[in-house]
Amino acid sequence: MGPARPMVSAAEAPRDRGPERPRTAFVLSGGASLGALQVGMLEALYERGIVPDVLVATSVGALNAAFIASRAQTVATARALARVWRDLQREDVFLVRLSALVGGGCGRRGHLVPDHGLRRLIRRYVEFDDLADAPIPLHLVAFDLAEGREVLVSRGPALESVIAAASIPGVFPPVRIGDLRLVDGGVVNNTPISHAVELGAERIYLLPTGEPSNRRLYAAPKTALDAAIHGVQLLVNSRLEADIARYSPAVELVVLPAPNASGVQPTSFEHPDRLMLGARFPARTALARRTVVTPLRPAG
Repeated sequence: MGPARPMVSAAEAPRDRGPERPRTAFVLSGGASLGALQVGMLEALYERGIVPDVLVATSVGALNAAFIASRAQTVATARALARVWRDLQREDVFLVRLSALVGGGCGRRGHLVPDHGLRRLIRRYVEFDDLADAPIPLHLVAFDLAEGREVLVSRGPALESVIAAASIPGVFPPVRIGDLRLVDGGVVNNTPISHAVELGAERIYLLPTGEPSNRRLYAAPKTALDAAIHGVQLLVNSRLEADIARYSPAVELVVLPAPNASGVQPTSFEHPDRLMLGARFPARTALARRTVVTPLRPAG
């Protein structure tokens, strides 16, 4: 697999932050409905006045990042995002029709779920037309099926770019942008620390949707979709562990806790408050301690 090919823009230019504060990135990972955990983390970060100079995200993290990039970096924004999650239903994202299941199973189409729900969601809440116009520089990780390589999307149509970064392969259809056929970048780089480093971040807050070293399955997957997403998570967690070990000597990494003790499935949208509250309090504790993460050990 070749290196990631950036689609860069002037939005990457470092901002004047003064002499005191390191260039700060928030990195938001994928995890489907477990993206609600990131809302609790964001509220804890904003409570302490910690804001990003750059956002790097993929999969459901791209949806959350696009929402906050559209708005002021405040607790009120995190709470507005929480309201979106509370109103979200599984059918809003994973609308599975019998015709799609039959078509996918028979090879007549390459996906199980249409992306109509994702498109409605993004149109409703993303307030810029081009990624380069995001008030907070936003960089999304996708994977190009045509060339078999990771792509960093930093400019171009916001709607298509966010959908591409969140289009789980085989579940949603790939998204065409120019000559590229893009799917969810989380399949190769679910917590894209590497891109935050390349963009010049000196302090990186990781907002994962699972503990890096936790491979425990709290409950058996109930559907084939559950099993597929869980399998992808197992693969990408190994990459996250390796990246934490690789980059922690060079930059300040803070991995926020992502507790899911009740074992909420990535395709279950019924427990957003449980996830948001469960992440908020451990994140507050971790940030109060100001613990810098050492390899493979989350803050707090």
